[in-house]
Amino acid sequence: MKKIFVTIIGCMFLSTFYNCAKNGDISKYIAAGETQYAAKPENLVALSGDNRIMLRWNILSDPNIVKARVYWRNKSDSVDVSISRKPGIDTIETVIPLAEGVYSFDVVHFHDNGVKSLSSNVSGRSYGDFYKSTLFNRIITNVAFTPSNQGVAITWGPSPNTSIGTQLYYITTAATGNLPRYPIALPTVSSSSYTRVENNINMEYRTMYKPDTAAIDTFYAPVQLIPIKY
Repeated sequence: MKKIFVTIIGCMFLSTFYNCAKNGDISKYIAAGETQYAAKPENLVALSGDNRIMLRWNILSDPNIVKARVYWRNKSDSVDVSISRKPGIDTIETVIPLAEGVYSFDVVHFHDNGVKSLSSNVSGRSYGDFYKSTLFNRIITNVAFTPSNQGVAITWGPSPNTSIGTQLYYITTAATGNLPRYPIALPTVSSSSYTRVENNINMEYRTMYKPDTAAIDTFYAPVQLIPIKY
């Protein structure tokens, strides 16, 4: 029964093909040729930034790629990225200025004759004033000044989430040239000490953040004074 069924289907196809050929309509059933595509972007990632997003991807093959087009906002916005291929694998990076928010991107490669690739898609976030307004400095629980070495010892409270450290600013003593210093107290330390701090200067600090580990920019809480009793 299966053999008879297959034979009937085959006859029906041949009959249809013959009738179409007879009427000059073979083009509906025979493709004009194999569709060509450029190699698509591989390993596409979106890296967060300060009112910007960096896109990074690889070209694993296809020496004929001459540009990429990046679309966002449902393809209502786009930018072209020129590409000069080198032997082997290329890494392409482009930075797009964008207001704070979440975006979805489609990236397509092109040959110089207009042949294009299938698209690769990724989502990313840009951070701005609202995110910055949520940042606060690491708490200082104690500050001690030692006159003998012009030293300042600071005891820190817990490090905030996503903080990558706390940057300080002070001036060294006149004997060491009144030089500016910008040391960083890492999130893992509970205390830090600094010597040869000039008397009666404003020692300041600000806590540094990255919203995610791959972010291309560092964000800062507002500058605060460190309360030193000289």
